Amino acid sequence: MKTFAILCICLAAYLYFPPPQRKLPKDPPIETQIEIAARVRTATISEVLQALEIIRLGISSGMTISDALQYAQKHSPRAASQELEQALNQFGVGFPLSRGLEKIAIANPGWRSISDALITSLHSGSPITDQLADVEFVLQSSIDTEKLQRIKSVAVKSVLPLGLCFLPAFILLAVIPIVAGLIGGLTQ
Repeated sequence: MKTFAILCICLAAYLYFPPPQRKLPKDPPIETQIEIAARVRTATISEVLQALEIIRLGISSGMTISDALQYAQKHSPRAASQELEQALNQFGVGFPLSRGLEKIAIANPGWRSISDALITSLHSGSPITDQLADVEFVLQSSIDTEKLQRIKSVAVKSVLPLGLCFLPAFILLAVIPIVAGLIGGLTQ
């Protein structure tokens, strides 16, 4: 009985605290990894939302779309700033701004609704402040929905350690006496 209890506790500890991972071959230096991550990383939805707020405020204050994008590029989070810089670089070379906006929408789908609204306004000349406010609301709603899903998943994941704590006690106090009683009844 004691052996089984120790075995259950060891099994629970093994499942709850897995063994350490094996070391991988030598990684490149940290500086190289940071440079690669800075070049490759796309902006998250929250970073795109922060840039959108700056763009919308710039346009509502009277800036043109290109001026608002330049201002947002300087004051946005790093990943969003780099993506806006790519669009503005094409505009600076002489390509239409809509081409640069389309490229960042292809590279990062988080920009899709923003670039579509900006491109539509560039081509038609229609006011865009209300459309950007709607896009901002939709992006904020998607961020809130994602947060709620993560909160709900924590509730489910937190039950596993609790179950691992009670499982050995349940086996020792409920299952083993029943099995022992059945085995004792069969031998008589």
